Amino acid sequence: METDFLYDSDQDSWFVDLITELATKQTTTNHLFTYGFDDDNQSLLLSTISYDTLESLVVLPQNSTLQDATKNNNTTSQVQQPSTHFYMDDSLSLDAYISTWLDYFGKRRNKSLSFDKTDVLEVKAYARVGLMGNPSDGFYGKTMSMLISNFWAQVTLIPHDRSEPEYSNVTIMSNPVADPRRFSTIDSLANLVQTDGYENGDRLLLACCKVFYCYCNKAGININTQQGFKLLFDTNIPRQVGLAGSSAIITACWKALLKFYRITDEQIPLEKQASLVLSVETEELGIAAGLQDRVIQAYGGLVYMDFDRQFVEEHGYGRYEQLDVSLVPPLFLAYVARPEDSGKVHSTVKQRFLNDDPEVIEAMEQFASFTVKARENLIRGDHHGFAQLMTANFEQRRKTYGDPVVGAPNLRMVELARKHRCVAKFPGSGGAIVGMWDGSDEATRQQDLLKLRHDLESEGYVFVELAPMDGQA
Repeated sequence: METDFLYDSDQDSWFVDLITELATKQTTTNHLFTYGFDDDNQSLLLSTISYDTLESLVVLPQNSTLQDATKNNNTTSQVQQPSTHFYMDDSLSLDAYISTWLDYFGKRRNKSLSFDKTDVLEVKAYARVGLMGNPSDGFYGKTMSMLISNFWAQVTLIPHDRSEPEYSNVTIMSNPVADPRRFSTIDSLANLVQTDGYENGDRLLLACCKVFYCYCNKAGININTQQGFKLLFDTNIPRQVGLAGSSAIITACWKALLKFYRITDEQIPLEKQASLVLSVETEELGIAAGLQDRVIQAYGGLVYMDFDRQFVEEHGYGRYEQLDVSLVPPLFLAYVARPEDSGKVHSTVKQRFLNDDPEVIEAMEQFASFTVKARENLIRGDHHGFAQLMTANFEQRRKTYGDPVVGAPNLRMVELARKHRCVAKFPGSGGAIVGMWDGSDEATRQQDLLKLRHDLESEGYVFVELAPMDGQA
């Protein structure tokens, strides 16, 4: 004898342990279960089919049986007691069987089998430095980037308890420090706006949630929308200096949503996640950005990226290779204490690229070639060769964008670095430099770096020794 039933959380409470075993952690929809005795009639066997699998059974031949349908699409487990809540007549044809269950599921698929999420989630995403090749990531080039643990953005997701009236609500909470709405005086308001601009972080969380939900809905990834949550962010990443601060907030939010809804990297691969996070900024918010930041914040560590045009247009992402962070020599970061909008640096060059300007196209090919050579130098342990490529990368950028766009403060930081036997380049779109000592006498390294730090800080810049972030954030 074989019969079928649908687990009902209201009437089949004894079934909780089995549901936990059979249903994946990510599943939030009902499953169809079938059971019958084994060949020796000793044990009761249970099989499960997901709703999506059931939909695909419609294409089976007319003479197929239910046993044929479930043969390669189920998992089996022993149970002590079958549910008797919802039986099906085993004399039904397969077409009638499928039609009945599809109709039943259609009315119930929003009912969750998973338990509510109760733990507060605190998820960090770290700042990054572009080591080589940038800004060619936005121009189908090649780049190398590394996460640093000095700076990060953190998103906190607080699940609602079932007893709360706003159980299903989603609330974006403003952070009074990172994104203030109240000011002690009007001059403090003006000073903050002059430094940080008018764009607030709340819009990043809103756009991220929207893109996340729409993608899951389109991809058939079922999420339980009955339980809501509160979201807020905090960050210590310096703003407007090209360290991927906005991307870090979105990435942290994205990872928090993945955890809350129990979605794995197998369901949404890392390369796809990076592209989706990019779309939050470029498509939803109209922010000029490239894939580099989102890729490194998705993968972590040190990543070599190839954004070959044909491959990117075909797949929606590039080719990514994770490298050993220990290959990178000691690095420092310096940045402007009171920066301007970093997005302005891309404005004219992007349009020239779209217009097939040969000078810009050649420049992006040069950036890409620097990255290929830099990868080879790091693998060989040739730090001097890597340093020379950092200088070449900066000079090519200066030539392509021009000094007015590069900006006097940025030029001054590089000038001071070279004064003390160091090399430097932009880690992002401007407002900061990443550099390394490239002297010939190791005994002078510390003294050179101390003098550089003194000179930078005396002119109002901030100096930081970088701590690489090994592995995924």
